[in-house]
Amino acid sequence: MKLHKTIGLIIGAILLTMGVANAQVKQNISEEQLTDLLARIDNSTGAFAKSADTAMDKGGYNGSARENDLNDVLKRFKGATAALRNDHSGPNAKADFEKVLHYGVAIENFLKKYPLDGVQEDWGTLRSQLGELATGFNITWDEGHAVGAPVSAVDVKNLCQHIEDVADHFKSALDAALDNSKLNNTSAEDEINAYVRSFRDATNSLQDHYNEDRAKDDAKDVLTKGNKIEGFINKHKDAIPSDVHGQWAAVRLDLDRLAKFYNVNWR
Repeated sequence: MKLHKTIGLIIGAILLTMGVANAQVKQNISEEQLTDLLARIDNSTGAFAKSADTAMDKGGYNGSARENDLNDVLKRFKGATAALRNDHSGPNAKADFEKVLHYGVAIENFLKKYPLDGVQEDWGTLRSQLGELATGFNITWDEGHAVGAPVSAVDVKNLCQHIEDVADHFKSALDAALDNSKLNNTSAEDEINAYVRSFRDATNSLQDHYNEDRAKDDAKDVLTKGNKIEGFINKHKDAIPSDVHGQWAAVRLDLDRLAKFYNVNWR
């Protein structure tokens, strides 16, 4: 896959569209600052595109489901930038800019889930600069979604992917801790393992149906299952080491975000 060409077109579209859309949606950035920032983004894009193309080639992703996933996000990202370019002064301009950020977060989450050797440094530089651009328009990137932008289905998908990642870290830490605790080979260990499996099933269902009418019900199920884990950890806090509590805190933060997305309480 010629990833460098695709990404080059995407970021190029961002550079073009932000220049013409500036008068419509600009919030906190001057013309001089914007000009300088876009020049830095242009330079960083070349470095990231080159390293990403090399990494994809070495990773053997050609024709794989993983490549298809990235291509789909890139296609949607490109569509959002094209829409902004074609309607930069209309009422949809700010919404189109927000979509660019939504899919930018999706690309970032892909790279977190499937790290590509030699990409992270270049992506980190480019991502930081795009974050500056977003801040200039009163929107910021955060883990799993774009803060300050209306919540969309893509935000739910991005957050589900992030929940999956942090939950995997929690599960690994929990397994190791339980093996060396008084809960090892007890009914309590069976209980928490069942809760974690059920939680994973619920998050998978939400990922599968994030763009459907049932998404809110699936989100509530994720939060209900998460609450069971929360209760177990609080009940057995003395038997669970601090690093596991720390890993669960990251999951809890994402669950708080999910609850906020759907305006529901979970704990």
